[in-house]
Amino acid sequence: MKSKEEILNSYNTTGTDGLPEISAGDLLNAMEAYKQEWAEAAFAAARQQDASGNYTFNNYAEFIANIEKDTKQVDEFGITLAAVADSIVTNFLPDDESVTEFDFNFTLQGKGYTAFYTKDDQGYWKMSRWAE
Repeated sequence: MKSKEEILNSYNTTGTDGLPEISAGDLLNAMEAYKQEWAEAAFAAARQQDASGNYTFNNYAEFIANIEKDTKQVDEFGITLAAVADSIVTNFLPDDESVTEFDFNFTLQGKGYTAFYTKDDQGYWKMSRWAE
């Protein structure tokens, strides 16, 4: 693994005065390279093995691709769930004006969910979270 000094030195240039210098863009690139270097090292140290001793992911790229795939599926379902909850929330609005939070249960695709709503500063109800 490269040290932060090695990474920074790979982006340095020599100024007119003979001293090393780095541009703002190169500094950002060096910081990103350093982050990537540490992420891969952390992945290598924390690799998970299944019961038979095989690694769950062969490399860091596979691990990141799997996370992105799972996150995308959860996000898409969360968007669908929020749209359904928002379309029926008016049936469950509390009568008491002083209430700032409430929740209600509903079924989507044969599963039960709970939508939690909070009132914002302008008095609009926004879904804050949901649970199975």
